[in-house]
Amino acid sequence: MSGGAGGGGAGAISSALPAIPSSKLPDLRFLSRGAYGTVSAARHADWRVPVALKCLQGPLLDSDRNHLLKEAEILHKARFSYILPILGICNEPDFLGIVTEYMANGSLNQLLHGKDMYPDIAWCLRYRILYEIALGVNYLHNMNPPLLHHDLKTQNILLDDEFHVKIADFGMSKWRVISMSQSRSETSLPEGGTIVYMPPEDYNPSQKTRASVKHDIYSFAIIIWEVMSRKHPFEEVINPLQIMYSVSQGQRLDLSETSLSMDIPHRALVIGLIESGWAQNPDERPSFLKCLIDLEPVLRTFDEIAILEAVILLKRSKSQYESQCIHFVLETIHQNVANQWIQSRREEIIDQMTEACLNQSLDALLSRFLLMKEDYELISTKPTRTSKVRQLLDTSDSQGEEFARIIIQKLKDNKQLGLQPYPDIVSNSLRLHF
Repeated sequence: MSGGAGGGGAGAISSALPAIPSSKLPDLRFLSRGAYGTVSAARHADWRVPVALKCLQGPLLDSDRNHLLKEAEILHKARFSYILPILGICNEPDFLGIVTEYMANGSLNQLLHGKDMYPDIAWCLRYRILYEIALGVNYLHNMNPPLLHHDLKTQNILLDDEFHVKIADFGMSKWRVISMSQSRSETSLPEGGTIVYMPPEDYNPSQKTRASVKHDIYSFAIIIWEVMSRKHPFEEVINPLQIMYSVSQGQRLDLSETSLSMDIPHRALVIGLIESGWAQNPDERPSFLKCLIDLEPVLRTFDEIAILEAVILLKRSKSQYESQCIHFVLETIHQNVANQWIQSRREEIIDQMTEACLNQSLDALLSRFLLMKEDYELISTKPTRTSKVRQLLDTSDSQGEEFARIIIQKLKDNKQLGLQPYPDIVSNSLRLHF
């Protein structure tokens, strides 16, 4: 295989993965950009279901493209209930992408830190999430050969319609390296993960340590802390180097009741899992199998109905929050319609507003105490009609929607037909009476 640019080699390099042409993914909608490239959502033209596309933009060396395809084939073999399924590959001359199922509930990070959308997350559901993460990573570690994640974090733990875990972005070291090299804006960090979830033995890339399952268990310990506290790890620290220094010296996140509430069921077990998982000596960290054995009896203490009710509560909270957001956006648009119309028709209003209409507008604004005496004098002392109207509109820009509505109403009352169509500014809540 030659090392030429991948633009010419995309068709020649084959993959065992199902090929999904980009033409089957119309109307791509950008979702995010991260360490593994750009993530977009689309509806597959034939399957009629939503999918996600994670892609690297720009030219690729044939050798890199081949390596990435091999990496994707390994991921495709990891088919398990709590692993994000890879549906196929989008192998185009201009980009390379992995197509996966679309997760409507986003990431665990969004669930934990979106407190406006999700004010409450039941303890039973938090334990189920932790248990399913452990199940997923334990499966990866038991593959032959073991598949290590090495970038486990709440951002790549996705949640399906019922808030079940789907682990993403595992075993994608080459993919991450190439993506980071394409994005100059990314902060340079040691290879193999995000700094707050990274064990101290991996901080120095010059020290070639053997890839180990103990990396993932350290990350899991940080995730347990984050799930139970609903705080960002090291959120008060600005400089990543400060985190690296503190952790390498044995310092860890706060385990007091300030961070981990005394209300947490089985709190002692949680702290035990965290402390053993982030042990300074990697050999002292437990396996994921041991974590599962510890978590299973805890999960059995929660009623299945309680977990279902917790999921329903999250769905209801999300629906209410989204409805409020839509209402707020529509209300904001509606509330600003008069101001926006005046700004868009400014020169025409200056040209066409009659002296009578101007005077009626000033009288109406004064009677409603919307126009200050100083502003009135500034307008009325202008030498010409056009300069008066211009000053009135300048004042309107800073006075709000009600001010603008009165001007529009007076234009309509005076039959200034050259300015039609007028915006609909009359509603039950915003009706004007003159």
